[in-house]
Order: sequence, then C-alpha cells, then structure tokens
Amino acid sequence: LELEAGGQRPISTPHRSTATRFYPTAALSPHTMSLRQSLRLAARLSRPSSGGVAASSRRLRRALSYPAHEIVGMPALSPTMEQGTIASWSVEEGGEFAAGDVICEVETDKATVDFEAQDDGVLAKHLQAAGAEVAVGEPIMVVVADAADAGAFAA
Repeated sequence: LELEAGGQRPISTPHRSTATRFYPTAALSPHTMSLRQSLRLAARLSRPSSGGVAASSRRLRRALSYPAHEIVGMPALSPTMEQGTIASWSVEEGGEFAAGDVICEVETDKATVDFEAQDDGVLAKHLQAAGAEVAVGEPIMVVVADAADAGAFAA
C-alpha cells in the first residue's frame, strides 16, 4: 500500500473496493466513536420530521425535561432466569428506599425471590404492574435520587 503525504493513511487503490485506513498517531478510541454517534443522533433529532420543526422541538424538549433518573430493568435473580412475574411491589410510587430494602417480589420458574435495592433512592414510577410477566433486562421502574423529582414521572 502507498501512503498519503505524512504517512497518515493508505491511499485507496482502484482495484480494491474498500481501503484500509489507519491512524498511527491519533487512533480513534471507543469514546471518540461514541461521541460521534451521539452527535449524529442529536443532529438527526434536530432535523424536522413529518411534524415540522415545532414537533421536533417539542419531542426534544420533552425528552430533556425529565430530571436525572435511572431506568431499572428486571434483574436476573438466578443464573437460569429468563423472565419473571412481579408478584407484588413493596415500595409504592414516590416511596423512598434504602440499600437492602425489598422493592418487589419476583416469581421465577423455580421460586419467589425478593428484589433488593443496591443503593438509596426514590421509586418514581412503576413501568410494569404487579402480575406482569417481564423478560430479564426489560424496564420495570424509574428511580430518582430526590423525592421532589418523582412528581415529574407521575403522568
């Protein structure tokens, strides 16, 4: 392969459909790629869609209007668990919990297991009702750090 001036990357040759590119001094890290993907997503969200600029702006504002939160997925409470049923919620919406508190009881294919909190927080929203069968990793609740922020998820 021939190199461009400065030895930064190979010149694509006419007989190859793809050229291998390399950057010996400034390799792209996974963090740079993630930033690029984020910027592309932001640009795509800011483009007008079928609803026009106003609808696009409303969608973006709505997505950014929630306070800091964490969406918690159904945990794998046993090595073979693929799905579970939420038997009951021990913490209601807007309720505070501490590390070690039982948030809900989950029925697996073998037993009923308590889902315990790992950190302190406030349960802002149940995303699954009691009795719902949920796959591992599927969102089940929204957690916030401050009780005042829980009201934003009430609707």
